[in-house]
Formats: sequence, C-alpha cells, structure tokens
Amino acid sequence: MVSIRSVHGSAQLLLDVTGGVTDIVEKMHRTIAREVNPLNRLRDMTGETPVAKQGHTYRIIQSTTSLLKQGLHRSLDGLSAQEEWELSPQSLKITAALNGVCGDHLEASGNPLAISMHLRNSRGEKLQPGSTSLSTMIPDASPRIAVLVHGLCLSHEYWKGHNEGNLGTELQSAHGFTPLYLNYNTGRHISRNGRELSQQLQRLIETWPVEVEELTLIGHSMGGLVIRSACWYAGELDLPWTSRLKNAVYLGSPHHGAALAKAGHLLTSVMRQFRYASPFALVRHTSAGIKDLRHGNLLDDDWAGVDQDDFHPDYRKPVPLHEGTRHYFIAAAIGKQVWDLPSTMLGDLLVRLDSARGQHSDDLKKLSICAEDCRVFEKLNHLDLLDNKVVHEQILGWLA
Repeated sequence: MVSIRSVHGSAQLLLDVTGGVTDIVEKMHRTIAREVNPLNRLRDMTGETPVAKQGHTYRIIQSTTSLLKQGLHRSLDGLSAQEEWELSPQSLKITAALNGVCGDHLEASGNPLAISMHLRNSRGEKLQPGSTSLSTMIPDASPRIAVLVHGLCLSHEYWKGHNEGNLGTELQSAHGFTPLYLNYNTGRHISRNGRELSQQLQRLIETWPVEVEELTLIGHSMGGLVIRSACWYAGELDLPWTSRLKNAVYLGSPHHGAALAKAGHLLTSVMRQFRYASPFALVRHTSAGIKDLRHGNLLDDDWAGVDQDDFHPDYRKPVPLHEGTRHYFIAAAIGKQVWDLPSTMLGDLLVRLDSARGQHSDDLKKLSICAEDCRVFEKLNHLDLLDNKVVHEQILGWLA
C-alpha cells in the first residue's frame, strides 16, 4: 500500500525540482541571448527585449508551481500528519539516499520525506528515550550500550549486513552490549546532527532501564564525524553523558575530508568561472552535509558565514579527540598493499588513507592516534567496512 506521506513528499520534491530546473533554464537563456547581441544587456533593462518577455513566461511557470505546492499542502498535510508511517526496508534506503543529497532542503521545506533523528532497537523499532515504553522495547537492557551511526545517504538498515553479519548483534553475543542504531538526515550540517545526537544520548543515559556503565559509539564514514561533533557539543552544552563513553570506533571516516567531495567542489568552482557552464554547476545545489565533507567540518563555526561553494582554504577549528575515551580507527584500501599506487591515491574509493587515519600536515588538526588502535584493511572498499567479517573481528577484539 502506498503511503500518503510518501506521495505527499515525493510530489512536493518533484515540484521543487521543477522550480529549480526552471531557474537553471532561465539563467542559461538569458546568458545566451545577451551574449548573441550585447545590446540586449542594455535593452533588457527597459523590458523591450525577447529576454524580458521570456522572463515573464518563467515567472508564470514559477507561480503555477507555487500554487500547486500550496494546494498540495492544504490537501495532504492533515492526512500525512495523522498517518502511522513505516517504510519498507527498500523504500527506507531510497528515502535515506534522497536525504543525503538534499536533506537540508527537505527539512527546510517541511517535506514529509525528511528523516528526523531517532534510535532503533535490534528489531528495527523506533525508541523514544524518556518514555515509559523504553523498558518494554528493551526488556533485556544491558549496562553496556553500543550505538551504531551510519554514513552519508545510508540508513540503519545497512548495518544489518549484506553478506557476513550484523555488527550490533555480534557485539551483543560476544560482549553483552545492547545495540542501538541511529537513523538521521545526512543532508543536514554535520554540526547540527552532532548537537542533536549529543542531546539524545543524554536523554538515553538518563532514562535507560538500568544504570549505564559503558557507552560505545561506532560510526561509519560521516557517522564518525557526527560522533566527534556530538562529543564536542556535549562539552559546550555541559552534558555529562561523555563520562560513560569508554570507546569510539571510526570506520572509514573522512576526518579531514572526502576525496569525492573535494573533486565535486573543484569541478563546481571551475564551472562557475564560465558563463555558459555556471548554471549547470549542480554540485552547489547538493546538501549541506555533502559540502561539510569537503574538509570534514564538525562545528557551526566551520561553515557559518562561509560560502561553501567558493574555493576557500580549510577554516576548520581544530577538534581534538575526546579525552577519557579510547578511540579506534579503521581504514580501507582497494589495493593489495597499503603502499601501492591505488591504495595511496584512492584509499577506499571515497576516503583517502591519511584522512581516515586522522593524519594532517597541520599538527593542530592532526589526530593523536596510538598505532595499536589503528588498522588498515587491504582489498576493501568504503562500503565493505560495514559487513566484513575480518573488520568485525578486529572491532570485537578491541572491545573485548
């Protein structure tokens, strides 16, 4: 059965895309018309040129789109708000991918497809920290909690593993952890997700059915950056949950930026320098979360007041690893050896080895890592880190 909220959100997003494409076409049209006849630049100011007349057509399209969106909201807002909505695993993965690409827009526009941050138990049920149902949903609550945080465009479903196992249930069987899985909108700024996660972890610790003795956070890719951001904001907000944080594990996390995000930003910067190409620099319309991955922004100060589409140096404020916590780093390399050319240049295809291991030429940004707490796995790519048996064995060994 098709969800009303899903139809509502998809239709709204389609209308938003229509408006965005109309803007791009109008800019391209104006650029070409003015370049063909430079006099059009002056005549267009008086409203006498075909360009100005065509602009009226574009305004009609945008006005019609706006009216359709208003009608859509009036028709479906009430129904979608009342609906008990639970997506199938496949639909959830598609929604998660959309959130990664344009999640900040979905949230700002009030689109029902925007994912709100929440925790789930091993059965996939949503938890509500602070409610009386928590003890019912976690009847075998352990004093040891492991929270698994997914990466960009992914969801909690990806921790279940495609081939070799579920890291959360393995931690439960081997070491008595109660596994919880975070689901969140990866298109938001990392710092905003980090602050919200910090507050949710505090509520979780306060309302857990038994006294929490140990908290372990495990983040894949962007998830590792969200964890580090959450630790920072715990100090800023004076939240004591970090006193229970014994371990943090980072799987292919781009601590100093992701290669693909850097390449996309460079391409956008080049395209913006050319009049005809500038309207098609679509990477600048991607989410705030993706743009944060260029350098690995963790804090509001890293992006506030900065045009993230412009070419600019790394303005990040250095964020050291949280003291009193053991930090473990896992990186992947597609080559057969760590030092061969594919591994050195490409890392795991998305994150280079130096970034995943926290290495940086600036000593202030370089992360202090013990050699025995860092492991590189050859012949693996970025997503392999989620469900590889050898990777799981390494984590289980560290957390024993």
